[in-house]
Amino acid sequence: MLRVKVFLLIIICSSALHAQNFRKSLRKADQYLSFNDYDRAISYYKKALKHKPGNVEATYGLGIAYLFDFSNDEALKQLTLVKQLDPKVGNNIDYYLGLAHQYDYNFDEAIRYFEIYGDKKRKNRYQADLLITECLTADSLYSTPKSMVVENLGPMVNSQEHDYTPALMADGKTLYFTSNRPGSTGGRKGQDGSFYEDIYISSLQDGQWSKAQKLGKKLNGDYHDAVASIAPDGKTLFVYSEKGNGDIYFSNFKDSTWTYPQPLSNKINSTFWETSVSITADGQTLYFSSARPGGYGGLDIYKTTKGEDGEWGSAQNLGPIVNTQASEDAPMIHPDGHTLYFSSTGHQGMGGYDIYYSKIEGQEFQLPVNLGYPINTVYDDNYFVITADLKHAYYASRKPGGLGMVDIYHVDMEEKIEEEEIVQPEPVLVENTVIVSENDKEVEVKIEEPDTKAMITVFKGKVLDASTGLPVGAEIKMVDNKNNTLTAEAFADPETGEFELIVPEGGNYGISTSKKGYLFNSMNFRLPEFSEYQEIDVSILLDKAEVGTKMVLKNIFFDSGSSDLRTESLGELQVIKNLLMNSPGLRVQINGHTDNVGNSVYNKLLSKKRAQSVIDFLIANGIKADRLEAKGFGEEKPLVSNDDEIGGREINRRTEIEILGESQNG
Repeated sequence: MLRVKVFLLIIICSSALHAQNFRKSLRKADQYLSFNDYDRAISYYKKALKHKPGNVEATYGLGIAYLFDFSNDEALKQLTLVKQLDPKVGNNIDYYLGLAHQYDYNFDEAIRYFEIYGDKKRKNRYQADLLITECLTADSLYSTPKSMVVENLGPMVNSQEHDYTPALMADGKTLYFTSNRPGSTGGRKGQDGSFYEDIYISSLQDGQWSKAQKLGKKLNGDYHDAVASIAPDGKTLFVYSEKGNGDIYFSNFKDSTWTYPQPLSNKINSTFWETSVSITADGQTLYFSSARPGGYGGLDIYKTTKGEDGEWGSAQNLGPIVNTQASEDAPMIHPDGHTLYFSSTGHQGMGGYDIYYSKIEGQEFQLPVNLGYPINTVYDDNYFVITADLKHAYYASRKPGGLGMVDIYHVDMEEKIEEEEIVQPEPVLVENTVIVSENDKEVEVKIEEPDTKAMITVFKGKVLDASTGLPVGAEIKMVDNKNNTLTAEAFADPETGEFELIVPEGGNYGISTSKKGYLFNSMNFRLPEFSEYQEIDVSILLDKAEVGTKMVLKNIFFDSGSSDLRTESLGELQVIKNLLMNSPGLRVQINGHTDNVGNSVYNKLLSKKRAQSVIDFLIANGIKADRLEAKGFGEEKPLVSNDDEIGGREINRRTEIEILGESQNG
């Protein structure tokens, strides 16, 4: 009987462990999915399914991750299985299955699922009709392919990562492009684990492209740097930089090298997002894409013309013939000045971004024409450039079969585009509703999010100099105070001060923000174990490390009436220690404060003991005693009124660090 009980206990414990590991893996998978890190999401969904084979929730998430990772065969397999096992698993299973069949060029089946999706809820109808229109257009274009040859540029140019924005010299022998392959100049990575972008170059030698080389640090910095275009004369390279709010810069070719990029006029760059640019052969008109207010949708295409004084004039929107309620990007004005190529998610296309051209007659743009299949596909096709003779073109596509994610392709144009007429189906009439860009895989704002997105907190904001208000490129670290472990870290953008951290679950967190020459900032927040998804937006102010500068240590904890440091204080204590280690001449004072509850003499004594406890820790960890002082103020220096506990006494109970000056022995 005892053996049976032991056996049952083992089974129960094993089952509980499997359940716990399943939820942990599923939570991580959902988190990675919500931030478009599909490789990691897939890995954790697979781990979850090892603990609970056949689980519908994990299988559903795996199918979605495969779908947006463009592993369409696997996506169809998993999503079809989910639909069979539990047709009611989510409000959007039919939407995802429709996309999977659209990506598989099975347009009849895609339309069937989009119809089901549109019939489920009235709010789905508009988006469903748009997708059905896409499928009808795609079917028409796919069944009448153009006589042109599309080839991947191969491993000398493309990598396993994203390679895009080709910019071609007029002679067709030098190609500049953007890539986020490993080995980026700054070595930084985004939230999805990919490296920041850099600019590369390749040359055509004996009919073959040379191995791509990264350009020097004049053009490639620590953050995202991307090619926008090259002027027809080959003397000016336009680049996109994340300086400011995402702007266009130009670099001139002088003395056999590219100069440091300078920003374009504020008539072009704004406080909003400018992504792409193209200049006419005479250098007098510039086309660019911008997300500034006042347009027709997401990104719109604008133009500006140089005045007699040589300065760019006010930007003019190209109007509703070119721009739509969705996004138009990557303008490329042909050297003839009469044909504008661009990409759009709003004009009738096959799916995602398609490439179009519009003829310019006089000052009027003509109706855009879809370049057709095989240039355009059901995937994102973008950044099209074409030679002056219209014989060769290059563009970037996310379609399967490449070497990596987005690859650059060459097109041998056997037919002249301007002579072709694209037969497109009649548009489906839908009610007047706002279109949402598909560029970031969010087809509709209200599309169901992965469940676990409700289990994380996004902690974001800016780091600013407290005196000047200017951005500071500081380091932000988040520590789980309970177990003194680093949960997340980030570096604020030195140009904007912006940062973002992801808090995966509830807990007591300490956040320290540090920059050499400044006194670190201390913050604390407590998050319930099962809190709703939320975004916390803050401005962190850093004070220069000068005599008299004080800062409240938000993550130093004592029990009531005690001067013994609690273990949750270790993270903050380590930050103070690092400050003093990195500034060997700095002298500081730790100040203790209480509220006005109880005996004032006792409170002053307790505050001094608490300050001394911090000093004792620092001395025990290698900081010289002559650099440290402890002082207790008791209730003498309240920050706010002691009348109330919340917002009053709780604030006055505090421990501070104050800079005294430089050590005589420092």
